[in-house]
Amino acid sequence: MRIAVALFALALLTGPTAAEESTLARGQRLVEVNCTRCHAVGDTGNSPFADAPPFREVAKNYSQDELVDGFMEGLAVRHPAMPDWDMTMDQAEAIATYIMGLKRDAPAKMEDSPAAIGHEILRKNCARCHAIDATGSSPLAKAPPFREVVTRYPPESLGEALVEGIVTGHNEMPEFVFEADQAAEIIAYLDSLKAK
Repeated sequence: MRIAVALFALALLTGPTAAEESTLARGQRLVEVNCTRCHAVGDTGNSPFADAPPFREVAKNYSQDELVDGFMEGLAVRHPAMPDWDMTMDQAEAIATYIMGLKRDAPAKMEDSPAAIGHEILRKNCARCHAIDATGSSPLAKAPPFREVVTRYPPESLGEALVEGIVTGHNEMPEFVFEADQAAEIIAYLDSLKAK
């Protein structure tokens, strides 16, 4: 009897609740109906529309709260193919729950190391277009993954550009200016990519 009670308690602690399963299932249904024409919504495969990031990549680059906020504010995108979808809070939470369930191979947190802080800076500022991790595709097809950037430009040579403002030859790239300590943290993270 004690074993059965222990197993039941373990299942309660480790498994999703009925409400979470319902939210997850609702989110999956919503993305399958509304998003599969352009996005890969599962944990494998390429998106049918090259500029539409797979949802497993979106899960790596945003928190649940950021997704919900973004959905509720309206889907801000850089291409006209994305329809405008006014969501209810319930829909936004369900879709965010589903997307976050796809999270795979996120970089291990290194406490408050410079590289971990650099990763977070890049996630907030660059992950909308670039793949910032050791694997995965860039959400914007023409934005090179950072693991490729570090093979072309030594990270330590980027310090001045990060502080003075990175400017590129295409107008879709916003100008970014970082503080010196942020630049050092970004370089620490980029160095970690180079080592992989």
